[in-house]
Amino acid sequence: MENKILLKGVNLSYSKEAKDFKKRMLGNAGSTHLKNINIHLYEGEVLGLLSDYTTLFHIKEVLTGTLDPVEGKVKTSGGVLSLDIMDHINNPFTLSFFIEELLEEYQSGKAFAATVEQLHNKPVIRNNLKKKLTELSRKQLAHILLEISSVIDADVIIFTNFYEHLEDLEKFQSVVNHHENSGRGVLLLETELVPIEKMANYFTWVSYGQIRFEGSVEKGVESYNKYLKDKSMIKNIEQEALFDLEWKRHVYEGEVYSDNFKRLGKQQASILDNINIRKIIVTLVLAFVMVLSSLVIFMNISFIGESPTFTDEQENRNQEVTSDRISYAFVDRDGLELNGTMLPQYTLLNVTDTKEENYTVEYQGAEETVGRDEVIYFNPASLYTEAEFMDLLQYTSPVIQNNYMFYSNYLNGEREFLEQNITFDVLDENHGSVAGIPITYHFAGDIVFSMEFQGAENNTITEDLNLTGEVTIFRVDEGFMIYDSVENNWNYMRR
Repeated sequence: MENKILLKGVNLSYSKEAKDFKKRMLGNAGSTHLKNINIHLYEGEVLGLLSDYTTLFHIKEVLTGTLDPVEGKVKTSGGVLSLDIMDHINNPFTLSFFIEELLEEYQSGKAFAATVEQLHNKPVIRNNLKKKLTELSRKQLAHILLEISSVIDADVIIFTNFYEHLEDLEKFQSVVNHHENSGRGVLLLETELVPIEKMANYFTWVSYGQIRFEGSVEKGVESYNKYLKDKSMIKNIEQEALFDLEWKRHVYEGEVYSDNFKRLGKQQASILDNINIRKIIVTLVLAFVMVLSSLVIFMNISFIGESPTFTDEQENRNQEVTSDRISYAFVDRDGLELNGTMLPQYTLLNVTDTKEENYTVEYQGAEETVGRDEVIYFNPASLYTEAEFMDLLQYTSPVIQNNYMFYSNYLNGEREFLEQNITFDVLDENHGSVAGIPITYHFAGDIVFSMEFQGAENNTITEDLNLTGEVTIFRVDEGFMIYDSVENNWNYMRR
């Protein structure tokens, strides 16, 4: 490895300023994604950078020039090839067109024609040339992009989160080794440590938008594993909120937020941006109170209003009593065929009518009568067994126990945002199964309605809590948890 730097990013900071002018006046500068990031990629080096996907996205976009940093500079020596599966999953063009379009940026003439022919001879490409990229699996896209990277003569190759889309590391490692031996610089942007530990010869760990470790892979792995061990000792929500608090706060300190958030230059900032609006508001409120007090003293104004009559009060009560209650039904473990469509477990149905032996349910505008034993009836207003979420957490799988805050954070959010940040093995109108992790999200239109996951192995919840039915609904602090003792799985809703 020589000392020639192929890619350099110095003091890179990126923040999103609050778009609302009123929020800016009240001191809300926006969210910080990167703070003082330094990256030096040398010739023949494989640099592994570990972080969460959102941070990796902003690092990639800043390094490739798609996003302009608030502070800092990026300098490259030669061409840069940035590859990210997620950039192409919605591409409507055929694979053949995509390859030619990508190669045109790096080659021309005879070299272009020879490279196209070389790629067409690759089985994973030859068998899918006429398919649109949207029809390819993420695994196929990953292998195709690896093949493309091996024939493009770029000085810097950036691979973003490839590991999660490949079954093993052999193909990935062989391509990376090829680039390394050719004197190129390889930047591995990964959310998992495994590929970095096996392939990188230098390690950078970015946490909360800041470099937390930079150095040898061996020491970096040791530092990161210690962090995970400390994090695993968290026993409740309060401890989780306090964990790593100082490091979280540090991202909001320093020059990024000084001088009215430096993204606003002196010529851009208005007079109101430089005034302490809070002090003005407080002063105006105090002045108003003083004037109002004076009016009360000198004009003997009474602020005692009339009490509502019994008739008015009774009418209001009647209006509240007659308001419609909303109730739902979930498809049970056997599934349910409705309007010619087989719906999977925990698909949400609206209950429009209830009778002694059946329910009338509505799905996508079509109504149908189903037996009470065909669905799981759910009414948020009912008096379900109350329990503490943390008490029930011990009866869930270790994946949820260790990462419940991350995965549950998508509940009640937009489905589009979830799909941008999570990779799915199965994804349809009603649900999405997370790739490689036993978690399934259920959708109600464009909203992430609930999250299904496995119970603990050899679960003792039935004996511990004296559960009698096959399905039990618990009311917890922030919503509901449904436990199916037959399947040993949970469905969690946050409300």
